[in-house]
Amino acid sequence: MSLNLLFEPFQYGFMVRAFVGVGLVAVVAAAIGTFVVLKGLAFMGDAIAHTAFTGIAIGLLLGVSIHLGALVFALLTALGVVFLTRVSNVRNDTALAILFTGVFALGIVLLASSPGFVGDLNSLLLGSVLAIQAEEIALIAVFALVLLGVLGVFFSHFVLISFDPVGAEAAGFPVAVFQSLLLALIAVAIVISIQAVGVVLVVALLITPAATAGLLTRRLKPQIFLSSLVGLASSLIGLYISYFFGAPPGATVVLVATMFFAVVLIVQKLRRAGGRAC
Repeated sequence: MSLNLLFEPFQYGFMVRAFVGVGLVAVVAAAIGTFVVLKGLAFMGDAIAHTAFTGIAIGLLLGVSIHLGALVFALLTALGVVFLTRVSNVRNDTALAILFTGVFALGIVLLASSPGFVGDLNSLLLGSVLAIQAEEIALIAVFALVLLGVLGVFFSHFVLISFDPVGAEAAGFPVAVFQSLLLALIAVAIVISIQAVGVVLVVALLITPAATAGLLTRRLKPQIFLSSLVGLASSLIGLYISYFFGAPPGATVVLVATMFFAVVLIVQKLRRAGGRAC
């Protein structure tokens, strides 16, 4: 690929914004996603993404910020699960299913009465990173810095509740507080990722790079770094493919991340098979 071809997308302002926006989102989502994979919270991430759908629907109906609406509902879902599991005998996955289906159903009912919003809804379900504006990038950057800052400050606490929550609670550690904080970080990461890949694919941006990194190392800090690197590479390569072949940007980014995972998994399987043969 010649240098002219390599830099061709950057002659358009919307592509520059897309590269910056999706790059920021991918790095943050992948870093937070390491804890999602570590704690087995993939279903939680999916549920938060779908309840954010209801927040988007309400934002569209009321004419307020759809991102604010999505954030409110995502946080309510994340914190609601912790509350239900603490005050009742309901299992974590059961509480999540109750909130997930109930809130998602509310969004469907609301949108069914307002068919005029179908076009906007489709872009949010599937992503519209090429339409991202400079002020939205600035907002994503602020949230990204806050998320990474909180993750860095409380890193050891999140590690503790991820590996030994029972022992930590027995020792008097405020497990519920940091579980809630971690879920809030996941919720915010999902909401800022919706612009890039949409509600339908946002969980893949959290899970797939982190799962790929988990195949390469079991050490947590290198895993977070590799996860962010895979997320960033997936976003950049995906946007290049989208630009030159006219593919949907969000879906292409996710597909590239999935291909990274598949390649790493296959290489590992082949190496192990070769080792046993020797």
